[in-house]
Amino acid sequence: MTVYALEKNASGAVIGLASWSDDKTALPSGFVSCTADEYAAAKSTFMNSLKDQAIGALAAAQAEAALIVAMGGAFGPQMRAYVSALQGIADGTDTASRALPVKPGSVSA
Repeated sequence: MTVYALEKNASGAVIGLASWSDDKTALPSGFVSCTADEYAAAKSTFMNSLKDQAIGALAAAQAEAALIVAMGGAFGPQMRAYVSALQGIADGTDTASRALPVKPGSVSA
């Protein structure tokens, strides 16, 4: 039987998810057991948060930056502003944004 568990912070937001196929597994400190439905709902919210989307977009931008630099190019001011906006969302300093910034059409922009 699969065991599902959640970890929440002091404000009740899910900060960790786990599942085990062994029902004899002891839950790690801070985790509480939950139903499969609760786990699925929390996972959907947790994995699709704006912060997680920003982290993914940053990873893509970093990969693109490496290629651009290797080819002798540079990021333009709009692309640098885009990356800075993503960093703010990813590190939590931007708490006002409700969507990711629009990526410039060109890295040199």
